[in-house]
Amino acid sequence: MTESDESACEPVKRPPNEYRQWLIAAEQKAQDDFDKAVLSLSGGALGISFVFVKDIVGPDAIVEPVLLLLSWVGWGLSSLAILSSYFFSHLALRRAIRQCDDGSIYSNTPGGIFARITGNLNALGAVLFVVGVCFMAFFIYVNLSSREKQHVRQEAIHSTKPATHSSATPPTIRKAQ
Repeated sequence: MTESDESACEPVKRPPNEYRQWLIAAEQKAQDDFDKAVLSLSGGALGISFVFVKDIVGPDAIVEPVLLLLSWVGWGLSSLAILSSYFFSHLALRRAIRQCDDGSIYSNTPGGIFARITGNLNALGAVLFVVGVCFMAFFIYVNLSSREKQHVRQEAIHSTKPATHSSATPPTIRKAQ
């Protein structure tokens, strides 16, 4: 924290109106950072999941692809919610400016319905991001479990097969590399 940040945190040394303005600016910056973080995480998770699905599943068939689809839908809707919140935030600020100009800012909610929509979209974006993470985690778990079970079955089949070698064809011996 810089010295100016520390002094801004002390309402006793600053006039109340100036301190209030600092709090509003700090809240707006925190909300902006939150929006950017959720948008980056959702977009990044969506992109990374496309790349790593082939590594998770490998050459085997995808088990429960609906889980993968639901994670992608969650992250896509999360990004859409955050992008929409930017738009509604802009509308809320315009409304608040008009309210300041006509004096109704003190009798009405600043930003009106657009401010409430913005807050709801921000929360929805965060929730949908977490939903996408949960579906992806479950998808990974199901597919890795399926892969493990398949390998166990293959090992069981190979270990229970009797070794039948005719005298005409000796077993193949591999050299250690």
